[in-house]
Amino acid sequence: MKIITGQYNTAKVFTDTLEETAEQQIETLCNQEFTSGAKIRLMPDVHTGAGCTIGTTMTITDKIVPNLVGVDIGCGMETVVVKAGTEPSDNFNPAKLDQIIRQKIPSGRSIRKKPHKYAKEIDFRKIRGVLDKSRAAHSIGTLGGGNHFIEADRDDDGNLYLVVHSGSRHAGLEIANYYQKMAQEQLRRNHITDIPDDLAYVSGSLFDNYINDMEIMQYFAMLNRKAMMYKIVKGLGIKEYDILERFTTIHNYIDIKNMILRKGSVSAQKGEKILIPINMRDGSLICIGKGNEDWNCSAPHGA
Repeated sequence: MKIITGQYNTAKVFTDTLEETAEQQIETLCNQEFTSGAKIRLMPDVHTGAGCTIGTTMTITDKIVPNLVGVDIGCGMETVVVKAGTEPSDNFNPAKLDQIIRQKIPSGRSIRKKPHKYAKEIDFRKIRGVLDKSRAAHSIGTLGGGNHFIEADRDDDGNLYLVVHSGSRHAGLEIANYYQKMAQEQLRRNHITDIPDDLAYVSGSLFDNYINDMEIMQYFAMLNRKAMMYKIVKGLGIKEYDILERFTTIHNYIDIKNMILRKGSVSAQKGEKILIPINMRDGSLICIGKGNEDWNCSAPHGA
């Protein structure tokens, strides 16, 4: 474990192996007055990110840096477990899954030609920032690019795990960029010029507006994953009685209930089931949270 001390805070890093640039980013964060009193904890897989480290957790009160949550608001994994002994599990065909993905789920920058039915569950009129609402509606049910993926795994009991990793797509990017720009302008109006643009924070009504829009984007990201999973489950002929369980693991968001920011980390409340993807060779870890307060009740997010 490493301890990094700045002017206004001290961060715990739960690893001894740390990039120099990541250490500099953490120290810069601790040098910001808005972090005073926050509990800052960095996960073992922490690494350098755009403006701040991936693997950051911290408690928040009345100020937030949109860039700390990042552009893929609500990004995470949707997991469906199909029981061993059922026809869809025992006779799972990877080629069939690949066909469904290619035919039914747009990837990269592509969006749907018609909005998915889940798009009706979001009232985009409640967005207070700037958003291309038509593009957003057509993006629900799309994978995106980068490290987003769809995979199938098996556990030791033979159960089939279907996993979708995606987030809020271009909509999250629009919201994040809008509020980061507003944060910079707000600080300049208040004659605060010693804060890096990457760490400009929102406060007051701008804080409230960001939280409002961020929650909508988190819901958007969840619906996006569920829409893709709906296509996969339907295409594979999986019935509800074949499914053992469903659960969601999110790693770029603010836990409003506990006021904890997690960027590249996941909630690990006591007894909470989480999925941590490792790599294509080893698959994913299924873990149970310990609710460790010193870790901000968090865990690494993996891939």
